[in-house]
Amino acid sequence: MRANVTHLMIALIIGAAVLICGCTVPSGNETTNQTNGTPARAAASTNLTIEQVLVQDGNFSTLLLAIDTAGLEGAYSGPGPYTVFAPTDDVFRRVPSAVMEGLFNDPKGSLAEVLLYHMAPGSYTASDIATIETIETVQGSPIAVDTAGDRVWVNGAEIVRTEIPATNGIIHVIDAVMVPPGVILTATDVTPVETSSVTNTTGTTKITGRYLPVDAIQ
Repeated sequence: MRANVTHLMIALIIGAAVLICGCTVPSGNETTNQTNGTPARAAASTNLTIEQVLVQDGNFSTLLLAIDTAGLEGAYSGPGPYTVFAPTDDVFRRVPSAVMEGLFNDPKGSLAEVLLYHMAPGSYTASDIATIETIETVQGSPIAVDTAGDRVWVNGAEIVRTEIPATNGIIHVIDAVMVPPGVILTATDVTPVETSSVTNTTGTTKITGRYLPVDAIQ
């Protein structure tokens, strides 16, 4: 009788161990959250184009509206590869309203030129960018690269978030809007608040949170 009870207890212990293991080990190749054992979400941008990544991120509504207005959806979702320097909604909010209105009133001209100036053929990682002096753009005019320690600027706009992957390229987030040479913007309502007259080594001047060519505003 005692032997039967012992065998029963051993069986119960083994069964409990199997149940515990079954609850904590993920099936297949699924990864888990190291803090609570729940499945970790895979990288969201693995199978998404640059445009789809921008949509999913949620911080690029103005950029996406500009892309749509200029009719450049195909460029941002094409085969690539492309490197995109993407200003966030917070950056666009610092741009004078008259400048934004002027851009959107010229969708196939100035707006398209500005957007294509934020695209470069090829896929540049942060380390790639840090080792070169200029990057050719889809718009045609090159952008200058400056570095200081681990910090990198493109035409005076700092790269604040790097290497967001997409199926057709890579995205770097920047803290300003770049304007190509030759694109003249009208900003009659620009208030000289937070405006710097200091020109950096790339020949750009910071105006209300944006880096623009010196001749960009009349």
